[in-house]
Amino acid sequence: MSLHHVLPETDRLAYLDAMGVASWLPIDGQLDSYGVFYSAEPVEASAEQLETVAIAVENPSIASEPAPVYADGPAEEPPPLGLSVAQVQEQAQQMRAELVADMQEPEAEVKVEPVAIEKTPPSAPVVAEKIAPLHLSISWYQCGVLVVNELPLQDGAAMSGSLAQLQTAMINALGLGAKEVMPQTQAEFFWPLVPGPHGDSTKAGGTDALAYQLHKLLQEKAVSRVILLGERSTDLLADVALEFGQVGPVALWPEAKVLLSHSLHQLLKIPANKAETWCHMQPLLASNA
Repeated sequence: MSLHHVLPETDRLAYLDAMGVASWLPIDGQLDSYGVFYSAEPVEASAEQLETVAIAVENPSIASEPAPVYADGPAEEPPPLGLSVAQVQEQAQQMRAELVADMQEPEAEVKVEPVAIEKTPPSAPVVAEKIAPLHLSISWYQCGVLVVNELPLQDGAAMSGSLAQLQTAMINALGLGAKEVMPQTQAEFFWPLVPGPHGDSTKAGGTDALAYQLHKLLQEKAVSRVILLGERSTDLLADVALEFGQVGPVALWPEAKVLLSHSLHQLLKIPANKAETWCHMQPLLASNA
């Protein structure tokens, strides 16, 4: 069973006629093998026409001859969907006009304006500042004095007994209280932590590492005075710009007096530096506090 809707022949011819499509129709006065083409109003066939139909039925060989047309045009039956013949013809003409217009009108040229692409110059790569290897000793005394001393880089260099005695004598010379025998807390710091080309040797990395170790070492410990011994003892303290004998503040210890002077190794190697360091220490004496 077919579910397709078959358009009535009269409507199909009306659509084709409105679109300018010529359909083949039998020649007047002839007969095809399918019988008479009926119009809306039936037309009586003549005796001669009826006789021709009978002959065609008895002798199918003549069925190929054109059949007569008994109506002037297609039957004007009402088209489907409640549309009149005039409406169907108008729709068909409109469709034909649109198709013709689409075929005749050239496609409009679309002009694409070139978009200028701004080329951003590549930014210069940020090169981290490198720092030479550094070895420091860190000592904290009960009287609130912190000493950061520069040590030599050769293998085995450390805080020897003579260096420790000299450092403790300098702290006791400040007259800040009971006599100190040795530092209560002591540690060493190396930078880079991992030697070789794959280790971090940047100044920023060393500054962070030293700040972390000092914070861990000095938890809940008061610091009223800081003695930086050796020119390179300030390399990893970002905001320190002191000269020998100069006292100033440091962000890590905002309430402490900070002094820069000669390293312990330089004091032992060049005894004349002891007198100069003693002069540097005068602002840190207890009487000057």
